[in-house]
Amino acid sequence: MKFIKVLLTISLCIFALLGDYIVFKSKYSSSFPFRALSDSVVHAGVGLFSSLLFFTRDHSLTSNICIYNVTLCTIASSVIDIDHFFVAKSIYLKDLSGLNQRGVFHCTTFWLLLTTILLSYTYFYKHVDAYISTWMLVVAFTSHHIRDANRRGLWCCPFGHTPPLPTNLYITLLATLPHLFSVMCAFMRPVIVKPFDYSLIV
Repeated sequence: MKFIKVLLTISLCIFALLGDYIVFKSKYSSSFPFRALSDSVVHAGVGLFSSLLFFTRDHSLTSNICIYNVTLCTIASSVIDIDHFFVAKSIYLKDLSGLNQRGVFHCTTFWLLLTTILLSYTYFYKHVDAYISTWMLVVAFTSHHIRDANRRGLWCCPFGHTPPLPTNLYITLLATLPHLFSVMCAFMRPVIVKPFDYSLIV
């Protein structure tokens, strides 16, 4: 299992760096539709590797639970960008070019508040499945925001934006946070009351 952790960590870092190069520095980067679509794919891939890393520590969960939550994290990591359409007030990709304002899903404070409320609720009411899924939202938004922060900084409303994160710090955070979140999840995990039957949807 230690080998798998190391392999996934290295794969995550390489994927993020290679993805950033393809999105922003390749010969196709001058095309906004290419940048937008490929950026969403890279966000999803980073979310996928991050969620897989998250589950390498806990061997008590069923495969159905892991598959469901990895899928959730992968999709959420990419879907965060949907708020660009809200800001542009348009469903057309061409209208997203040149946006100066960031949407609410790119506000780190919003996600910290939301996930803190959800984690508190699921912990005190002992909804362990929803508790784990909430951690997937944590993994999803942190991986997305940290990757974006390499170029634009973190938006911590109402305090404004941080400076852009250096690449070495951005990659280090991507590689370490899934491990940290996994430890925190296991440490604070509520006693299960009634597990959800994931076989109904998988």
